[in-house]
Amino acid sequence: MNRCRIINGNLKHRFISTPAIDSTRPTSDMIKQALFNILFHRFYVDFSETFVIDLFAGSGSLGIECISCGCKNALLIDSNLQAVRCIENNLSNLKIQNFAKTICRKAELISDNLFLEFAKNFDNIIVFMDPPYVDKTLLLNQISKFQGLFENKKLLIAIESDEDIDDENLKNAYTANHGKTFIKVFSNY
Repeated sequence: MNRCRIINGNLKHRFISTPAIDSTRPTSDMIKQALFNILFHRFYVDFSETFVIDLFAGSGSLGIECISCGCKNALLIDSNLQAVRCIENNLSNLKIQNFAKTICRKAELISDNLFLEFAKNFDNIIVFMDPPYVDKTLLLNQISKFQGLFENKKLLIAIESDEDIDDENLKNAYTANHGKTFIKVFSNY
C-alpha cells in the first residue's frame, strides 16, 4: 500500500494508506490543497457545521481531511471492498472512526432516503466526487441527484476531473485548472 498525507487541520502531517487497486487514484497534495483553499477562502466552509459525503472515496482522503478540519459527520462511499477496508483502517488508526460511516456500494445504487437520513440534521452539505475519469455520465447523474435531494440546503459539490465538466446544472460553479486536473466546485447558494 502507498500512503498520502493529511494537509489541513488537527491531523495535519499524519499519513493514511491508499488501496493498491487500479481504479483508485489518490488526490495529490497540490490538488487537495487547492481544493481546500477554494472551500475555505471562496466558500467560507465551517466543517464543524457541515455534513460531508465522499463519493468514490478510495482511501477516504477527502473525507478524512474534512474530519481533520472539524467535520463530525462524514459518509465515505466506495464500491470496492478493498478500498472500504482501507478507509476503515485509516479511520481506526487515526482514532476518528466515530466521525464517519463507510458504505461499500456503487453510488448509483444507494437510495435517496439513505442520504436524506444521514443529512437530516444539517443545513450545510458538501459532496466530493472524484470518480474514475472515464465515467462522465455517472458523474453528471450523481450531480443532478444531489442537486435535487439537497435543493433546500446549502450544497457544495466538489469535483475532480481530467477535463472541465461543463453542464447546464453547474451554472454556479467555480473552476480551477491545475495542469491536467480540473477542480469544479458547484454552489446552490
